[in-house]
Amino acid sequence: MKSEQPENHRTRVGAERREKARARLLESALLVFANKGPESAVIDEVIALAGMSRGSFYNYFRTNKELLEAVAEEISNELLDVIDPVVLQYEDPVVRITYGCRLLLHAVRDYPLLGNFLSRLHWPTLGKSLHGITFISRDIEMCVAQDKFLCTKRVAFDLMVGATFGAVNSLVQDNSTPDYPEAMLLALLRGLGVEKRVATRLAAATLPTIVFDDQSILQRTLERARTQVGGSGKS
Repeated sequence: MKSEQPENHRTRVGAERREKARARLLESALLVFANKGPESAVIDEVIALAGMSRGSFYNYFRTNKELLEAVAEEISNELLDVIDPVVLQYEDPVVRITYGCRLLLHAVRDYPLLGNFLSRLHWPTLGKSLHGITFISRDIEMCVAQDKFLCTKRVAFDLMVGATFGAVNSLVQDNSTPDYPEAMLLALLRGLGVEKRVATRLAAATLPTIVFDDQSILQRTLERARTQVGGSGKS
């Protein structure tokens, strides 16, 4: 077996180093944004928390807005990439959507740092590059095609996304009952045209389990929050 060429080795090591540095910036930015809000100018704080120079920061991001968008995309995709393989175990798109939304809302409740960040995002931050948009569009399209939702795909999409982000804010504000995620999904499913018996069963069903990879940015950030800024971990 031939040994790795020196140039290839240097290229690989350099790429790994850049990826680790970018991940540390995103972790630090998530901590700062969650505590100060996305409107804040946070570059100096992120640099300090990441232990990097300003010059190194600008090798990855040019503006506060670009950093926010990168964090939003990374964290949202990471979360949905954990949820989607779990819901894909079910063929029924209504089950997928219900379980997916409930898992998202329970993650927001269980991980306050995640909820604080998501609740502060403005609607324009959402984009087609987010995996969640792709996944929910896929299942909504199936629901409409199978006459399980009694509305157009556009109407169903706006109802689902709008209600879910509204629910995230309610959970973060801590003014909701313990069964709020289930109550919200029950009302949403009924509004979309799912019959009461089916909607009630899905909203009350035991959820499958999701587990974050120890090396995920979200999980590493939660660990850092416990030690660096006094953030709460999983409640």
